[in-house]
Amino acid sequence: MEVFQLNNQEPKSRVQRYNFNQGNDQATRQRPKKPRRWWPWILTLLTLAIAVLLVLAINHHNNAASNTAASSSNSSSIAAKDSSASEQSAYERFQDKYEQYNDHGITVTQKQKLQNIINAESNSAVQSREQKLLDQATTKPSASASSSSKKKDSDDDQFSTTHTFSSVADAQNWAQASKNSWLQAGYTTYTITSDGQGNYNLQFVH
Repeated sequence: MEVFQLNNQEPKSRVQRYNFNQGNDQATRQRPKKPRRWWPWILTLLTLAIAVLLVLAINHHNNAASNTAASSSNSSSIAAKDSSASEQSAYERFQDKYEQYNDHGITVTQKQKLQNIINAESNSAVQSREQKLLDQATTKPSASASSSSKKKDSDDDQFSTTHTFSSVADAQNWAQASKNSWLQAGYTTYTITSDGQGNYNLQFVH
Protein backbone atom coordinates (compact mmCIF):
# COMPACT_ATOMS: atom_id res chain seq x y z
CA MET A 1 0.00 0.00 0.00
CA GLU A 2 1.45 3.19 -1.09
CA VAL A 3 1.36 6.10 1.29
CA PHE A 4 1.15 9.61 0.01
CA GLN A 5 2.36 12.37 2.23
CA LEU A 6 0.66 15.59 1.70
CA ASN A 7 2.65 18.69 2.16
CA ASN A 8 0.51 21.67 2.81
CA GLN A 9 3.40 24.00 2.31
CA GLU A 10 3.80 25.12 -1.21
CA PRO A 11 7.11 26.26 -2.59
CA LYS A 12 8.02 29.74 -1.53
CA SER A 13 8.28 30.74 -5.12
CA ARG A 14 4.57 30.32 -5.43
CA VAL A 15 3.72 32.29 -2.30
CA GLN A 16 3.14 35.95 -2.55
CA ARG A 17 3.46 37.86 0.64
CA TYR A 18 2.04 41.24 1.09
CA ASN A 19 3.15 43.61 3.76
CA PHE A 20 0.52 46.30 3.89
CA ASN A 21 2.42 48.38 6.39
CA GLN A 22 5.48 48.35 4.21
CA GLY A 23 3.41 49.37 1.30
CA ASN A 24 2.10 52.38 3.14
CA ASP A 25 5.64 53.48 4.09
CA GLN A 26 6.78 53.22 0.53
CA ALA A 27 3.84 55.23 -0.64
CA THR A 28 4.62 57.87 1.91
CA ARG A 29 8.26 58.04 0.91
CA GLN A 30 7.39 58.21 -2.72
CA ARG A 31 5.31 61.38 -2.33
CA PRO A 32 6.81 64.30 -4.30
CA LYS A 33 8.87 66.66 -2.15
CA LYS A 34 7.59 70.18 -1.78
CA PRO A 35 9.99 72.83 -3.18
CA ARG A 36 11.77 74.89 -0.53
CA ARG A 37 10.62 78.49 -0.26
CA TRP A 38 13.62 80.82 -0.82
CA TRP A 39 11.72 84.08 -1.18
CA PRO A 40 11.61 84.97 2.54
CA TRP A 41 15.40 84.60 2.74
CA ILE A 42 15.92 86.61 -0.42
CA LEU A 43 13.67 89.39 0.84
CA THR A 44 15.48 89.44 4.18
CA LEU A 45 18.86 89.72 2.47
CA LEU A 46 17.60 92.49 0.22
CA THR A 47 16.24 94.39 3.22
CA LEU A 48 19.57 94.07 5.03
CA ALA A 49 21.48 95.18 1.94
CA ILE A 50 19.25 98.25 1.52
CA ALA A 51 19.66 99.13 5.21
CA VAL A 52 23.46 98.87 4.93
CA LEU A 53 23.46 101.06 1.82
CA LEU A 54 21.31 103.65 3.57
CA VAL A 55 23.66 103.74 6.55
CA LEU A 56 26.67 104.14 4.27
CA ALA A 57 24.94 106.91 2.31
CA ILE A 58 24.03 108.79 5.51
CA ASN A 59 27.58 108.48 6.84
CA HIS A 60 28.99 109.70 3.53
CA HIS A 61 26.62 112.67 3.54
CA ASN A 62 27.54 113.56 7.12
CA ASN A 63 31.24 113.29 6.37
CA ALA A 64 30.85 115.45 3.28
CA ALA A 65 28.89 118.05 5.26
CA SER A 66 31.51 118.00 8.01
CA ASN A 67 34.31 118.43 5.49
CA THR A 68 32.43 121.27 3.81
CA ALA A 69 31.91 123.01 7.15
CA ALA A 70 35.56 122.56 8.06
CA SER A 71 36.63 123.86 4.66
CA SER A 72 34.32 126.86 5.01
CA SER A 73 35.69 127.56 8.49
CA ASN A 74 39.25 127.36 7.21
CA SER A 75 38.40 129.64 4.30
CA SER A 76 36.81 132.17 6.65
CA SER A 77 39.83 132.05 8.93
CA ILE A 78 42.21 132.56 6.01
CA ALA A 79 40.06 135.41 4.66
CA ALA A 80 40.04 137.07 8.08
CA LYS A 81 43.82 136.81 8.32
CA ASP A 82 44.25 138.20 4.82
CA SER A 83 41.89 141.07 5.61
CA SER A 84 43.74 141.88 8.82
CA ALA A 85 47.09 141.81 7.02
CA SER A 86 45.70 144.05 4.25
CA GLU A 87 44.39 146.57 6.80
CA GLN A 88 47.73 146.69 8.59
CA SER A 89 49.58 147.12 5.31
CA ALA A 90 47.33 150.05 4.27
CA TYR A 91 47.80 151.77 7.62
CA GLU A 92 51.57 151.30 7.52
CA ARG A 93 51.74 152.90 4.06
CA PHE A 94 49.85 155.92 5.39
CA GLN A 95 52.06 156.04 8.47
CA ASP A 96 55.20 156.05 6.31
CA LYS A 97 53.81 158.95 4.27
CA TYR A 98 52.93 160.83 7.45
CA GLU A 99 56.41 160.37 8.88
CA GLN A 100 57.98 161.62 5.63
CA TYR A 101 56.02 164.86 5.95
CA ASN A 102 56.32 165.27 9.70
CA ASP A 103 59.26 167.50 10.60
CA HIS A 104 58.26 169.22 13.81
CA GLY A 105 54.81 169.43 12.29
CA ILE A 106 53.32 169.22 8.82
CA THR A 107 52.30 171.97 6.46
CA VAL A 108 48.71 172.70 5.51
CA THR A 109 49.30 171.38 2.02
CA GLN A 110 50.79 168.15 3.32
CA LYS A 111 47.93 167.75 5.76
CA GLN A 112 45.43 168.12 2.96
CA LYS A 113 47.22 165.46 0.91
CA LEU A 114 47.10 163.07 3.85
CA GLN A 115 43.43 163.89 4.40
CA ASN A 116 42.72 163.02 0.78
CA ILE A 117 44.33 159.62 1.32
CA ILE A 118 42.12 159.07 4.35
CA ASN A 119 38.99 160.08 2.47
CA ALA A 120 39.80 157.63 -0.32
CA GLU A 121 40.28 154.73 2.11
CA SER A 122 37.41 152.24 1.78
CA ASN A 123 38.08 150.36 5.00
CA SER A 124 36.47 152.18 7.91
CA ALA A 125 38.78 150.63 10.51
CA VAL A 126 41.90 151.74 8.63
CA GLN A 127 40.34 155.14 7.96
CA SER A 128 39.69 155.65 11.67
CA ARG A 129 43.28 154.82 12.60
CA GLU A 130 44.68 157.11 9.91
CA GLN A 131 42.43 159.99 10.96
CA LYS A 132 43.49 159.59 14.57
CA LEU A 133 47.14 159.80 13.57
CA LEU A 134 46.59 162.88 11.39
CA ASP A 135 44.56 164.69 14.05
CA GLN A 136 47.46 164.62 16.48
CA ALA A 137 49.82 166.33 14.01
CA THR A 138 50.81 169.96 14.53
CA THR A 139 50.64 172.44 11.66
CA LYS A 140 53.65 174.46 10.58
CA PRO A 141 54.11 177.18 7.90
CA SER A 142 53.82 175.92 4.37
CA ALA A 143 57.01 175.17 2.52
CA SER A 144 55.56 177.04 -0.44
CA ALA A 145 55.46 180.28 1.51
CA SER A 146 58.13 182.67 0.33
CA SER A 147 59.35 185.90 1.81
CA SER A 148 59.42 189.10 -0.19
CA SER A 149 61.68 192.06 0.30
CA LYS A 150 59.04 193.87 2.28
CA LYS A 151 60.05 194.08 5.93
CA LYS A 152 58.93 196.32 8.70
CA ASP A 153 61.05 195.92 11.76
CA SER A 154 63.57 193.06 11.48
CA ASP A 155 64.44 189.99 9.50
CA ASP A 156 63.44 187.78 12.43
CA ASP A 157 59.79 188.90 12.27
CA GLN A 158 58.21 186.26 10.00
CA PHE A 159 54.87 188.07 10.00
CA SER A 160 56.32 191.26 8.59
CA THR A 161 56.87 189.64 5.22
CA THR A 162 54.40 188.59 2.56
CA HIS A 163 53.73 184.84 2.37
CA THR A 164 52.69 183.26 -0.90
CA PHE A 165 50.32 180.28 -1.15
CA SER A 166 48.82 178.29 -3.98
CA SER A 167 45.25 178.75 -2.76
CA VAL A 168 43.18 181.01 -0.54
CA ALA A 169 42.36 178.05 1.69
CA ASP A 170 46.06 177.35 2.32
CA ALA A 171 46.66 181.00 3.22
CA GLN A 172 43.70 181.09 5.59
CA ASN A 173 44.65 177.80 7.23
CA TRP A 174 48.20 178.98 7.82
CA ALA A 175 46.99 182.29 9.25
CA GLN A 176 44.62 180.49 11.62
CA ALA A 177 47.27 177.96 12.66
CA SER A 178 49.70 180.76 13.57
CA LYS A 179 47.10 183.18 14.93
CA ASN A 180 48.41 183.23 18.49
CA SER A 181 51.93 184.03 17.28
CA TRP A 182 51.05 186.98 15.02
CA LEU A 183 48.68 188.40 17.60
CA GLN A 184 51.50 188.31 20.15
CA ALA A 185 53.76 189.98 17.59
CA GLY A 186 51.34 192.94 17.51
CA TYR A 187 49.35 192.17 14.36
CA THR A 188 45.60 192.46 14.46
CA THR A 189 44.43 191.02 11.14
CA TYR A 190 45.63 189.92 7.71
CA THR A 191 44.82 190.31 4.05
CA ILE A 192 44.96 187.88 1.15
CA THR A 193 45.49 189.16 -2.39
CA SER A 194 45.97 187.48 -5.72
CA ASP A 195 49.02 188.22 -7.86
CA GLY A 196 47.21 187.30 -11.09
CA GLN A 197 49.41 184.23 -11.65
CA GLY A 198 47.47 181.76 -9.53
CA ASN A 199 49.27 182.64 -6.29
CA TYR A 200 47.81 184.25 -3.20
CA ASN A 201 49.78 186.64 -0.95
CA LEU A 202 49.14 186.70 2.78
CA GLN A 203 50.01 189.98 4.53
CA PHE A 204 49.58 190.67 8.23
CA VAL A 205 48.43 194.11 9.32
CA HIS A 206 49.02 195.93 12.64
